[in-house]
Amino acid sequence: MIYYFSGTGNSKYAAEKLAVKTGDRAVSMVEALKNGADNIEAGEKTGFVFPVYFWGLPEIVRRFAESVKGRLGGYVYCVITCGADTGGAAGLLAKALGREPDYSASLRMPDNYVIMYDPCPKDKALKFLRHSDSELDGICADIIAGKKRSEKSFMRSAKTAVLNKFYNPFRKTKYFFADDKCVSCGKCAQICPDGAIEIKNGKPEWIKPKCQHCTACINRCPQKAIQFGKKTAERGRYNILEILEK
Repeated sequence: MIYYFSGTGNSKYAAEKLAVKTGDRAVSMVEALKNGADNIEAGEKTGFVFPVYFWGLPEIVRRFAESVKGRLGGYVYCVITCGADTGGAAGLLAKALGREPDYSASLRMPDNYVIMYDPCPKDKALKFLRHSDSELDGICADIIAGKKRSEKSFMRSAKTAVLNKFYNPFRKTKYFFADDKCVSCGKCAQICPDGAIEIKNGKPEWIKPKCQHCTACINRCPQKAIQFGKKTAERGRYNILEILEK
């Protein structure tokens, strides 16, 4: 089984590619947590595919990993998507799982954290995705062969130790809002992995103090109506489906 978490679609794309190439099945961690459908069988290969946040794990990935702790047999691997590098995220996953993954790989994909900067332009993003396809071919061959690989290093762990501590306090929801372009379609509430959004009086409201900060609501809003603070209105959006259609 391949378990993935994806806000803007990059890690889902990678997980589904892996599933096809390895003859496995890709399952959303969000759905697995919701339905208790983590059908892990002793001795099978188990994969984890997710993005790096603040050089560490998205909170929901840590929670899912801890929920299956002690129940993983066989070969365990992770593929961590990133815009630059993954820091010590694989080490944090190992801590949450209670065991080291047998194989760890980073996969560079289009950067899209619109809260802090402009997402990768579409033409450049398409080149990234095509390159990631060729990288995935090599990763899949390694996984099928059961190869061992670790990306742990002192520098990666040091970066994570310094920067990841900002993730939890930063993932507040109070600066999210919908501007006048909102047409009350409700998509933001449907796709939020935390269930942090409700449509009230025709407008989305963030009903939880924190979320993953996956930016699914901002990047995937059809009207580009979801904002975070004052800067995102001036920035582009990242929609992997639009890029792949191109």
